[in-house]
Amino acid sequence: MTFKMLIVDDEPIISRGLRLTIPWETINVEVVDTAHDGEDAILKVKEYRDIDVVITDVRMPKVDGLQLASFLHDNFPHIRTIILSGYDEFEYAQQAIKLGVNDYLLKPVNVEELIEKVKSLTHEIKQEQHQQKEHYEIGLRNAIIQQVTELQGAFSAQLTKYNPIKVYPFISMHQHYMQQVNNLSEGEFEGFLSEWEKLIENSLQECGYTSYSFFIKENILLTCVHGSDRKDMNKKAIHFDGVELEFVWNDAWIPVDNLKVVFAKLIHAVKFLPFADDHSIILSDQLSRTTEQPYPTELEKKILESIFQMEEPSLFSFTSDLFSYFSTHEFFLEEVVQVCRDLLTKIVGHFESLGGTNAIQWEFHLKQNINVHQYNSYKLLKELFFEDLATILREQYEFKNLDKQDLLIGKAKEYIHEYYRTNIKVNEVADVINITPNYLSSLFKQKTGVNFNEYVNKLRVDEAKILLVETPFKVSEISEQVGFHEYKYFVGVFKRFTGMTPTDYRKFMNLQD
Repeated sequence: MTFKMLIVDDEPIISRGLRLTIPWETINVEVVDTAHDGEDAILKVKEYRDIDVVITDVRMPKVDGLQLASFLHDNFPHIRTIILSGYDEFEYAQQAIKLGVNDYLLKPVNVEELIEKVKSLTHEIKQEQHQQKEHYEIGLRNAIIQQVTELQGAFSAQLTKYNPIKVYPFISMHQHYMQQVNNLSEGEFEGFLSEWEKLIENSLQECGYTSYSFFIKENILLTCVHGSDRKDMNKKAIHFDGVELEFVWNDAWIPVDNLKVVFAKLIHAVKFLPFADDHSIILSDQLSRTTEQPYPTELEKKILESIFQMEEPSLFSFTSDLFSYFSTHEFFLEEVVQVCRDLLTKIVGHFESLGGTNAIQWEFHLKQNINVHQYNSYKLLKELFFEDLATILREQYEFKNLDKQDLLIGKAKEYIHEYYRTNIKVNEVADVINITPNYLSSLFKQKTGVNFNEYVNKLRVDEAKILLVETPFKVSEISEQVGFHEYKYFVGVFKRFTGMTPTDYRKFMNLQD
């Protein structure tokens, strides 16, 4: 970094000597001009606008060095001023310090001392500029974050000064994201994100751009190009070799306070990436689908028939055809997920109706909340759907191999649990599951370890225990509610299961409270 200097003296020989005989270039200083008095210096400071250091004499016509220092202090406070004087008078030094002069040297000037003074001042300037740059960058970064996250803090009002600053936003995503990160450890995942961010930053820097990047959502990296030297974004010149990324670009530089609106448009445009030719979209492009998205009714029928018939090769072949259909007809990923969910619902409903039971609790990927920014390709959703279909086939094989006797007892238990409060009999349950009462009695004892009546009475006693503790009903009323229509019989059964009468049980449980 080169610092600009102006030398001011009414004696040309002195100003030329200071300019030409001192090796200013060794401390990265360029003397851009000289002035013959304070008035001339003021004009040249205004003309150049980028003067960093002024070395000036004190005694000069029109506007002297102290008046010049006063003007610079009031109008260009960033300029460092050194006063040179041939008069060893303390009051000059005092007045100069009050006017913000950074140093006061006596003539004849010691060149080495002057160089050190200037070097010290340029170091201060450099530090100050660095701090200002850091402060500016932090403020701009926070202003951008506030726009896209809606975070409000104590400094929100201060950030409004960054609103007019222009940025060029775009978002990047990894193709087949979950395939990239699924097996990464926490540390590896952090490294993955860091490398992604550095790749964007370095690629932009190679093309002369500066930028900030933020992970707004999983697999959504927002990058805002910024800088006072804005130039047209040549997106084709930016290369991201070796990494499968896809992009949604804004089509212009925008003020920071417009970023919230533009970011929402960028996110919306992500829906069109699965069928973008080069994995890149510009907001100014006409974002629309070129084909209709009719429901794949015929393929659905073929898939359902294949899975019900357990024809595995046909099933996966038709499923591949289904995802080709999604791609050809430009289905959004959210629509793909919904069609697959509809298929799974129909499959599960079919098997539940066959089994007469709600016991089928299969866990499917596509029945969960699917984030299509993570599973951001037809390929990834196809893999999830294949896994769900494989689960169905596996469970279907197990379902077919279940002991038919277990199915019968399962149906019997379902019916008993629903109607045990009534005067339920073994004959009634046998009729429901279409077997003889004797066979049911024998099978029930074999599978559960207790006979039919004991099983029913156990359910009734368990219900009675709850009612005795939690309700004020009389024991006789509770007996009727749980299915015992003879009070004495209820008391006898209850005592056999619990070791005490219903009344004693209620007293005992109340004492526990």
